[in-house]
Amino acid sequence: MKKYFGFMLSALVLFGCGGYVKNENGSQYIKQLDGEPIGCMFLYKLETEISVYDQEDARRYLENRIADQARPGNAYWIVSQRTRPNEWVVFGPERAFVLAANVYNCPNLNTVRTARSDSPMPEMEPVPCRGAGLFYGVQTNGCVQ
Repeated sequence: MKKYFGFMLSALVLFGCGGYVKNENGSQYIKQLDGEPIGCMFLYKLETEISVYDQEDARRYLENRIADQARPGNAYWIVSQRTRPNEWVVFGPERAFVLAANVYNCPNLNTVRTARSDSPMPEMEPVPCRGAGLFYGVQTNGCVQ
């Protein structure tokens, strides 16, 4: 019975470590974007590394770092994210999160549009050409060749 109690207590302590990083200096108002924004001014690129258990904590740490800068900005786009192993760790997270983000100053955060690079290209409609069937490609002289 004592073994089960000890196991449950250690599991509770381990799972309680998520959500450890809290918002500071108004960082809760900084918006994460899903692509490069249109109509916003690029300020700088920021790379952070933190050893935490949860990816959400790593993102919140990045927002706190943006709020601490001289030109804080109000929006960011994570351009790369990876983890690296922490060596020689007995207690604590086994991995460190490394996030690189572009920071922007957007005039109106509620209407920010982004240019998503992974969006599919619009399909082209087939246009019959004079002479031979249907083709896809670039429009020249009224038909697609």
